[in-house]
Amino acid sequence: MAFNNNVYYYDTVWIDPWAYQIVVSDKGLVFVGLKEDNTYSSFHNYYPNQMLVQDLKRVSPYINELKEYFSGKRRQFDLPIDYGTFGTPFQNKVIQMVNNIPYGSTVTYGDLATAINGSTSVRAVAHAVALNPNLIFIPSHRVILDKGNVGAYRMGSKEKLRLINLEKGYLHANS
Repeated sequence: MAFNNNVYYYDTVWIDPWAYQIVVSDKGLVFVGLKEDNTYSSFHNYYPNQMLVQDLKRVSPYINELKEYFSGKRRQFDLPIDYGTFGTPFQNKVIQMVNNIPYGSTVTYGDLATAINGSTSVRAVAHAVALNPNLIFIPSHRVILDKGNVGAYRMGSKEKLRLINLEKGYLHANS
């Protein structure tokens, strides 16, 4: 059995209505989720048996960008994301495509599946999007089921719709 001694650094920030947990490695962001989430979507579900050390200094640049996003001052995140810690090559490809969806826009799971070498595996794409460990920074909330249904989201479909509307509101307010 291999021993993995990776240390990850975290802190939390309250941005109404949630307390977000932000976790980074030495290479970049690895997880954004809810602080009190003890379900399947907690940090340790994504990275079992990893050590977490609270470190505001390492995490504060990410906290600042998240606050700027929610205040409408930031449309794109500039800090590094550590893709190497997550998923299969296919899942990484999907997540990197999601990261390129423009602010205030939405695409369907089918659109993403078609864009990946003409793939028709909508289920595989939807699964990869659902596994996104970096909510908001990698905007999986911008991927919807279809025009009339936003679909599932780790923080719930109401929160997904709130994030979509937040972006559209700031987009129209600043144009």
